[in-house]
Amino acid sequence: MKKLLPLVFILFASFGAQATHNRAGEIRIEFIGGLTIRAIVTTYTVPDSPADRPFLEVRWGDGNMDTVVRSNGTNGEGVVIFTGVQKNVYISEHTYASSSFSGYTIAMEDPNRNGGILNIPNSVNVPFYIETHIDFGPFSGSSSTPILLNPPIDDACFQRIYEHNPGAFDPDGDSLSYELTTCLGEGGIPIDGYTIPPGATIDAITGTLTWDSPQQQGEFNFAIKIIEWRRLEDGSYVEIGFTIRDMQVTVLPCDNNPPIVHTIDEICVGVGDTLEFLVQAWDPDGDPVTLTGTGGPLEQTVSPATFNQPVAAQDTAESTFRWIPQCDHVQLQPYSMTFRAEDDPPGNNNHELVDYHTTFITVVGPAPENPAAAPLGNSIQLNWDQSPCVEVEGYKIYRRVEEYGFIPDTCEVGVPAYTGYQFIGSATGLTSTAYLDDNGGAGLTLGLEYCYMVVACFPDGSVSYASEEFCAELKRDLPILTNVSVRNTDVTDGSMYVAWSKPTELDTIQVPGPYEYRVMRSDVANPSNFQLVETYFDLNDTIFVDTLMNTQELEFNYMIELFNDEPGNEFSVGESDPASSVFISAIGTDNQIQLLWNETVPWINDTFQVFRQLPDLTFAYIGETIEQTYIDTGLANGIEKCYRVQSIGRYSIDGVVQPILNWSQEICTIPVDSIPPCKQDISIQSDCEELINNLTWTQLPECPDDIVEFRVLYTPTFGGNLQIISSHQAPWAQFEHGPLENTMAGCYAIAAVDSFQNVTISDTVCVANCSNYELPNVFTPGGDSYNDFFNPFPYAFVESIDIKIYNRWGLKIFESTNPDILWDGTNKDTKLNCSDGVYYYICTVNEIGLTGVEPRNLHGFIQLLRNPGQGPN
Repeated sequence: MKKLLPLVFILFASFGAQATHNRAGEIRIEFIGGLTIRAIVTTYTVPDSPADRPFLEVRWGDGNMDTVVRSNGTNGEGVVIFTGVQKNVYISEHTYASSSFSGYTIAMEDPNRNGGILNIPNSVNVPFYIETHIDFGPFSGSSSTPILLNPPIDDACFQRIYEHNPGAFDPDGDSLSYELTTCLGEGGIPIDGYTIPPGATIDAITGTLTWDSPQQQGEFNFAIKIIEWRRLEDGSYVEIGFTIRDMQVTVLPCDNNPPIVHTIDEICVGVGDTLEFLVQAWDPDGDPVTLTGTGGPLEQTVSPATFNQPVAAQDTAESTFRWIPQCDHVQLQPYSMTFRAEDDPPGNNNHELVDYHTTFITVVGPAPENPAAAPLGNSIQLNWDQSPCVEVEGYKIYRRVEEYGFIPDTCEVGVPAYTGYQFIGSATGLTSTAYLDDNGGAGLTLGLEYCYMVVACFPDGSVSYASEEFCAELKRDLPILTNVSVRNTDVTDGSMYVAWSKPTELDTIQVPGPYEYRVMRSDVANPSNFQLVETYFDLNDTIFVDTLMNTQELEFNYMIELFNDEPGNEFSVGESDPASSVFISAIGTDNQIQLLWNETVPWINDTFQVFRQLPDLTFAYIGETIEQTYIDTGLANGIEKCYRVQSIGRYSIDGVVQPILNWSQEICTIPVDSIPPCKQDISIQSDCEELINNLTWTQLPECPDDIVEFRVLYTPTFGGNLQIISSHQAPWAQFEHGPLENTMAGCYAIAAVDSFQNVTISDTVCVANCSNYELPNVFTPGGDSYNDFFNPFPYAFVESIDIKIYNRWGLKIFESTNPDILWDGTNKDTKLNCSDGVYYYICTVNEIGLTGVEPRNLHGFIQLLRNPGQGPN
């Protein structure tokens, strides 16, 4: 082979200037194992070209390259697949010395494209270059690149819609995206002058290239970048490689309309279920039409899908797609089936047109069967059957209080968040079909019904359908708190109402009695430090009133402990879940009071009712909410208001008092306007003739209407300190600043003041000076006292100038720094009169502006005309 290489290069060089050859191609990579890959380079060339390549060079991206012999055709000569199209396949393997986090780019470069490509200038002398990038990084593993099932050579009709789909199938189940990019030339550099034809777009999800009515006949090339994405555990995606397919489309004259494919867009199917749907191809011109399909389901080695093809018929062709997917077909990304319709119009000038339709099919694993839940102390034991799919690597468990009634749709996999179920844990391994829910070691709550769903997990992150809901509740062998309610509010004489439900499922063999309740209490300062406050010796005593307490300032927690008091066999049976009272706080703002509260209870509080005190000291209902906050509006500032909140709750089991009603303490506060006014929106118009800046301002309609004063703030320089230059009682929304003398430039803001002296300053708005320094284009220094001097028009805000005036030979005849100029038409050096004619000036005007003195450049011509008879300079 080494003796042959020089000849190969000589052949490449000899045909480099005139040979017409490469039309399209791509590189596919298969991972064999370890760091070894197989590259399949496929090119589509002009048959019988003198530049035909029996072998090609493949660059591996690590500094190595191999000469690879063509492998398809009877004797390796390639295969002609269409008129004017030869398919060539080159296969080689390579082992990398080490992995690279940045990956490797496998490339092939050939000296010649075919000539005459309209969107590649001088295409016959532009190298043909294709590449594929693979990643050996931590997320990609051994990922093969997608298989492109549709060839990259196609015809399009002049001024007709054109479509193409590469029919990409990723055997690893990775997600694919598509984009149009620039065709590549020598060294993989984008081709200079290449353009994507107008109207050409690609669907990033389906990969369908659409060219809206090509307006020029001839050959065009497109580069389609197909990117592989791998889903990570957190749900994000990382790019793991890409393939650039270089394809060619020939636009030909024709009088034809494309066919149309009708079928579904997306569907889900469970393992073992039969998926069946009809695909129709219809031609609007009534021409014969041929229907075919490509996609991953047809490429499976186990239980592949079936689709009778090709199907050709007059006007309408149809075929049925059928698939019974198995466990090894489950994957996170949907499979794609691309259906292609091609018409066959009569006549030599009516070329075939095509239409594509992509259907996405998601295969879902079966739901775990026969789930069951049973109480075990303060935990619940869960069990379910092993998944029939050996690919399953574990299970996820979800929980909520009370059954939802979830009936999943065909494409609802896993446990949707809207059901209220929350993930609580996992079981690792196919055979791990049990889980003990002890609420992370804290124990579950007595009195609540806990419901569960389980899903099976597959290696790529996909999950099965959810199991049916299954529920259980803890055994009622302990007291259940139902009330912690404030009876009256006072700093020293407050009281609380505490009640509970007695245990009804005591194990009298293990706990024979007699029994004792111990009422335990803690306050907010040390909520876990419960102290004994009362003892009861009858299971039917379930009410306690706690007195002489500071219920106005403190929040209290209660817990009921059950003791077995049998002499010689005394022990604690256990405690109820603790509960607190509803404790509210209040914030007075402008004409309103916001109430906020919190409570820690084992039951479910569905709603909260808010009550406000009347003048007779009774409380009246004013509203309710499901949140732990409420805003009472429309109040008069400065007048105190008092409130109570009642929670309305329940347990999810029978045999417990419902509804559960508990009162908060009383709280009072005063609405005070502490909210500043809205910012004003300023508009400024400058009157350059009157030297006045006109200010107007407004605010949004939804802003409070409580402004009593406006103040105008001003600084003549950008970044200067704003000073009050005017104020006025509201309503007031305009101000004239001027006439101004030194500068019209400046920055303004509006301060809005409400009745409580809250102040809001608007954004600062700046205006520049009027640039009104202008020069005339003629003057007549004739001594008649009319227009005898070259002067500017009336001006303002100019500190100085620097003007120079030149005659037509470029000689400077006058200069000045006086803003009034006052040139009388004489030469500055000779003092003689200048002759009539046109003179050129250059002037720098130093104007007073926002940032200080700001130069502005003027230049132009001035014509000098004087009375006849006066001599020249």
